[in-house]
Amino acid sequence: MSTSESSLDYALMIVAGEVAQQVGVYLRSVFRAPLEIFLKAGIHDPVTIHDRYVEARLQYLLGSSVPSSRILGEETGEHVLTTDIIKAAGALSLQQIQDAYLEKSGRELTAAVAVSDFSWQLAAAKARETSPLIGEVSKAKAIIKDLGQRVRWIVDPIDGTANFASGVSYFNTSIGVELDGKMVAGVIYAPYTRELFTADAKEAVLYEGKTARPMCAAGAKVESKGILTGYFPFRDKNPRRAEKSWELAASLANAYATVHSPGAAALDLAQVAAGHTAVAFGTTMRPWDVAAGIHMVRVAGGNVKTFETSQNRNEPEYLRGAFVASACGLNPVTAHAVVEQFISCQ
Repeated sequence: MSTSESSLDYALMIVAGEVAQQVGVYLRSVFRAPLEIFLKAGIHDPVTIHDRYVEARLQYLLGSSVPSSRILGEETGEHVLTTDIIKAAGALSLQQIQDAYLEKSGRELTAAVAVSDFSWQLAAAKARETSPLIGEVSKAKAIIKDLGQRVRWIVDPIDGTANFASGVSYFNTSIGVELDGKMVAGVIYAPYTRELFTADAKEAVLYEGKTARPMCAAGAKVESKGILTGYFPFRDKNPRRAEKSWELAASLANAYATVHSPGAAALDLAQVAAGHTAVAFGTTMRPWDVAAGIHMVRVAGGNVKTFETSQNRNEPEYLRGAFVASACGLNPVTAHAVVEQFISCQ
């Protein structure tokens, strides 16, 4: 592997994929265990101690791989991964996180929650199922270690927190990677199914255990034969927008073979990239929800149209959370029209 610019995207993908699998071992260990659920913006925006704990671990692992790189995370925002931040992230305990959430919420625990810290040695490749990329990690780290602030990691520690907190297995860890302000790689790891969706700048591959399958976004060719995933924020203080959401949802239900709202945008996008579904859409997603997935769909040959809104106009086009992603050869005219109509009501 050379140190040419064309190899940097692959090396960044390798490291991101290995890191996502490491935190995936932890997420499997705590999935469906008792936990306390807290709220951020409201009842549709839950958070658990595991969201914050996994984001800290991502900071530690990614920052250790590329010191002084930048990170944008759902739980802690954007910052440079300095030596002090990396060290603090590695030392952060579950008990500290739980105590902070309890203090902020002003309540006591309602259930017995295990907060003993996870032994991260258990996530090492030699002590778990072999990572399909493990043989290339050392070389990849050597290539990217001095990139510093040229790299920005855009991470969602648990995409699909509501599912995770409820015991539904449709959740993932998503890592998008920018190099010099350009998206060059993305990984999406589904811990429960152990599916690792990856994309560098040129190729998208799905790893299922030791099996590697190139991804091609070749789903249905017409809307009426395709599966569509996504959802609107149906509850809204503005009754006109809420009513419009249901009206537009009916339009999608009439146009597509099946409409699902699984609840994890990154994984929805990965399914389009893999050719499992025809269309995924979103209206109010954030950069960490879509960074890896939009890149992945495009590399896999699919199409993504993003839409500018008052909430996302300051973001690069590839990080806008109002989008329609579709299989190659499919013209998702209904989905495009529906998202445009919803945005016009905002």
